[in-house]
Amino acid sequence: MQLSELNPTRPWPLPQAPWIMSQQWRDLTFVHYAIDPKMLSPFIPKGLELDTYHDQAWISIVVLQVHHFRLRFMPPIPGVLNFNQINIRTYVRSSEGKPGVYFLRIGATSRLAVFGASTFMHMPFIHADLRIDPMHPDKSQLSHPPIQRIDCSLSDHTKLRLRAAPVSSPYPAVTNPLTKWLTERYCQYSDTLHPVPLQAKGAVSSELIITDIQHSPWSVQTAKVSVEQNSLLQPYGIDLPSSPHLATYTKKLQAYIWWQRPVKPIR
Repeated sequence: MQLSELNPTRPWPLPQAPWIMSQQWRDLTFVHYAIDPKMLSPFIPKGLELDTYHDQAWISIVVLQVHHFRLRFMPPIPGVLNFNQINIRTYVRSSEGKPGVYFLRIGATSRLAVFGASTFMHMPFIHADLRIDPMHPDKSQLSHPPIQRIDCSLSDHTKLRLRAAPVSSPYPAVTNPLTKWLTERYCQYSDTLHPVPLQAKGAVSSELIITDIQHSPWSVQTAKVSVEQNSLLQPYGIDLPSSPHLATYTKKLQAYIWWQRPVKPIR
């Protein structure tokens, strides 16, 4: 299969340059919150604007396992082949008009991945102590996806503890307007000074960069989530509700990532 055929719903062509990195994402738990855009806008760099759904901005916390990480034309790198990761992301657009994601924080259990992504790709990676433990309530449930027990402590002293379990059959994300809006994102944005002090984010002048991504179509399951502790957004002065507005689970997704390039300015 040609890479261009991996996902027929991709809204724009693949970059002409070759991809540089591939990953397989497994056991993805998405916890989504709708919030007032005014709460997030101070932390979005100039040149990006919040993308909203029914006039609401969204923050998503994504917990996943990264498998088979590799750079193109290179053998597997010990220490970053497989690791756990947590993403705190929101949804934005740039002058190019492409809907993408913007990461507030990314935590990873691999210190080598943290160093590489934060140093060379301007991504807001920090170290995470992150456990993702499957829990089977009883033997009769072994044929179903297990409950995920997630326990995370980031190096900025914020924490997340929750349990999540799929409660529906898998369905294509594009068949639901909200899950389509949340998942049909084929690029991520950052800036050359990211991360910077949070209070200075909107005032700092830096170059916006975009990273193209190709991935297989999202298949999601509605999930039931019980949040025991969540202080991940406290550094931003944002208090999230005790229960998310939406939670989903995805078993596996293949992704290919391109090297970053500057965002094209408005002409």
